[in-house]
Amino acid sequence: MSLPLASKPDRIDLNHLPVVGVVGEIPLAEALGFRFRFRRLDAAQPPAGANVLLVQAEAVDDATLAALQAPAFTGVPLLVLADADTADAAGALMGLAVTAFLEPSCSPEELEAAIARALRAPQAGVADTRTPFDPRLERLREEAERIAAAIRAMAAEREADAPRPVDAPRIRAHIKARRLRETFFPQGLFADPAWDILLDLAAARREGRAVSVSSLCIAAAVPTTTALRWIKHMVDDGLLVRRADQEDARRAFIELAPATAETLDRCLEACFNLPGL
Repeated sequence: MSLPLASKPDRIDLNHLPVVGVVGEIPLAEALGFRFRFRRLDAAQPPAGANVLLVQAEAVDDATLAALQAPAFTGVPLLVLADADTADAAGALMGLAVTAFLEPSCSPEELEAAIARALRAPQAGVADTRTPFDPRLERLREEAERIAAAIRAMAAEREADAPRPVDAPRIRAHIKARRLRETFFPQGLFADPAWDILLDLAAARREGRAVSVSSLCIAAAVPTTTALRWIKHMVDDGLLVRRADQEDARRAFIELAPATAETLDRCLEACFNLPGL
């Protein structure tokens, strides 16, 4: 059922308390027990009726993951508490209705605001597929296509000798140069997680190396929860593909979608082989 919220958009209406399912030991959730009613998740028999689930990534094991995938929780929004050490576990939940990633050290106000936003999602808790990230991803796609089109215009101007191939070492050198900027300018000034994610996956693809969620979070060069949000939205948007680890269901690998890989190859060739560089 739909739960009305208080007049302030990021506060819970205390007259209509939601049922929050808690997975794992989350002291912050217990501290807020006077505001919310909780039901512990039973991995064997998942309870019905939860309006939102608060999940500690560290607590997700095979049985809990199976329970979260049960019909009882279809469309129920998930709020995942994760950090750099539990990014892989959080990645295993990306196929579910995750609406937010939160730091385990988040404040009660941040948690309440996240729950309020989750409850405002359309159709009583079903995650909203349109996010503030969408326009940026669309611009990224358009820019990549624009650069790819420029390759054809540049082809006639190229000298007889073919440009150098864009291999993994060249991409890694470019990534290193991007990180080098932070020794001269304030950290975060050049934050561009989508591009850093694509570059790392492009290099890994050439190296034949699988990339875990935690590794990709490091490559994104932003806080872990920010990286997790970007990875999920890029997966949801079809730019990336999430592959479950066949040996460990709690772990996932991320790779470029075929169309993204093709466009990115053309983009990198145009960028790395500009005349005069």
